[in-house]
Parts: sequence; C-alpha cells; structure tokens
Amino acid sequence: MEHRPIFIGGLSFTGKTQLRMMLSAHPNILISRRTHLWDRFYNRYGDLNKPVNLDRCLKAILAFKPIRALHPNAELLGMEFSQGPRTYERLFALLHAQNARREGKSRWGDQLGFIEYYADNIFAAYPSARMIHMVRDPGSRSGESRESSPRWFGHIGWETAWWLSSARLASRHQKLYPKQYLVVHYEKLFTDPEQTMRAICNFLDETFYPQMLAYGEIEKHSAENQHGLLKRDLHFIRSHAQESMKDFGYSYDDLQLSWHEQILYGLSLPINLAALLAGTYGAGLGQREIIQTELSV
Repeated sequence: MEHRPIFIGGLSFTGKTQLRMMLSAHPNILISRRTHLWDRFYNRYGDLNKPVNLDRCLKAILAFKPIRALHPNAELLGMEFSQGPRTYERLFALLHAQNARREGKSRWGDQLGFIEYYADNIFAAYPSARMIHMVRDPGSRSGESRESSPRWFGHIGWETAWWLSSARLASRHQKLYPKQYLVVHYEKLFTDPEQTMRAICNFLDETFYPQMLAYGEIEKHSAENQHGLLKRDLHFIRSHAQESMKDFGYSYDDLQLSWHEQILYGLSLPINLAALLAGTYGAGLGQREIIQTELSV
C-alpha cells in the first residue's frame, strides 16, 4: 500500500490550524492534529520486531490522549502490523490510515509544530509524502503569541530563535525536496485564500474544491496587524532576523525608538540576547524539548 501523507508544519500562529481545516474539507483528505507520533514515539522503544518492545510501544501510543481521539481499533492495528515490516513509520501510517478509512477518506495527514525537524526521516519512510511549511512575518507572529501566552523575561529572544530555526529548515528542505516540500506564507493564505489553496492542491496532486474555502474565519485575520507588539521588541526581532526575513520576502520600514524606548531596549537586550543564543544553540543540537510553546499544547 502506497502512503501519500500530508504534513503541516511551522511555528504556532502561522495558520497551520486554518490550513488543516481547509484541507480536511477536501473529499479525499483527513488531517489529524498534534498526534506527536514522531516527536514522542519514533525510535523510543527499540526494535519493534521484539514483542516486548512492540507491546510497550503500543501501550504507550494507545494510551496517549491525542491518539485516543482517533478512536483506533487496537486489535485490527495489531493484526495489520504483524503482516509486514515492523517499523515505527509503518505503525504510524497504519494508525492514520485506519482513522482516514473510518471517515471515508483515502489520504491522511497530520498537523504538528516543528514537524519539519523530522522531514528527512519522513521522506525516507514515505517517498510520496508532502510537507507544507507555514511561515509568517516574525513580528506579526510574535505579537499574536504575546496576546495568547504569558510573557516572560527573554521571551522575544526565544521567539526570534524559534523563527530563525524554522526559517532555516524551510529553506533547506525546499532545496533538498523541491517536489515534496512547499513553503506557504500565512499572509497569502489569508489575503488570497482561493489562489493559495489552488496552488496547494496542485502541489498535492489533488483537485481544488470551492467548499475548502468555507472553513475558518479568514476575513477576521489581518496579515499586517502587529497585535500591540512593543516597538522595542519588534526592533529586536528585525535586527536579528532581517536577512532571513528578506529571503522570505518580508520588508519593513526602519523603526525610530524614542529615548525612553531606547533605554528599555538596552535594559532588555542582555536577557533577550542570552535567550536568542540559548534557543539557537538548542535548536542546533536538535533539542526540540526546549521548544514547548507549540509541542506541549
């Protein structure tokens, strides 16, 4: 059986959920949300050819709340898995395919922030897979994040590090997997949803259906709204992400800070720089556990 999964990745507040809803309105596609199979279970239980490892793995997966939401048939899953290679990627595919069949869909997928970290493994496992990476202007994204989550010291440094890490992966994967990897701008999805969804359907080799545009609240979003982000925080983001922003087509006017804002910027600079360096170092080591804003929700 050929699996043609669709993965939606990127940071929080980049339109992943909106895109998942729109794609799941397609008659052939069902996209689940945050099953965490790759970041929490992949290769965590040893060789699944060993019954004791397989038993531990299945118990952990089937007890996990996001997986229970898929209403898996454990007996059927075990039977199907025993009839082929006992690999993690095949187990994940069977679980998703079972859920898609139940909903009358022929193609499955999953939405998870930073799934792009696993792109190499995913494409090796599923040669026909497609991954859509959502990106957004970092100032606008951080502004909305600030409204939705508590603010802490170094918050903007961490936010900038996460955005840069995700942006670098987007650039890398698009070059390595030009036919399997698509970068989609949040701004384009919300300002021109029909053209954007037609392009996405073309990328997925699927027919575009107008009913895909009926899901979500596109008209309530504004790509230009900075959501009250402090000017000094926006200045920090642009100062350290400007080259990557240009690579993704994001332009901006220079900010002029008042003397009061300059003082506050200087006071917050050391902690934000420390957070930026720590976040960059952690991402470079592959320590995805430090990126909790998206993965722990």
